[in-house]
Amino acid sequence: MQPIYLTGHFRPVLKVMYNYDGDLLFTCSDDKTVCMYNTYVFERKGIFQINDSCKYIDVTKDSKYLIAAAVTQGVKIFDTKNGDMVAAMPVPGPYCKQVEFSFSDKYFCTVYEERDR
Repeated sequence: MQPIYLTGHFRPVLKVMYNYDGDLLFTCSDDKTVCMYNTYVFERKGIFQINDSCKYIDVTKDSKYLIAAAVTQGVKIFDTKNGDMVAAMPVPGPYCKQVEFSFSDKYFCTVYEERDR
């Protein structure tokens, strides 16, 4: 085993994850971006602009879609092939904490804080 040194964020990295096949690596950070790396040569393949601090990410098993939890803007879904945002879903709470696809990749779950009443 050897250590891997990746550059791509200028703020602390909050989540690092591999896709199902292990050929892509995703990182999210407080710098409002998600980076996608090729794990064979460890070069950055793409950057997804979240426009908000990103606390959590997940990717489908076929690596077609990336879902990101933007802290104050809710959930954003991106196409990993071209980097386009497919959908955005605001959450009723002020702070989106976590997002994750289901085992079948048909649904996703979001954890957020509820507003004070």
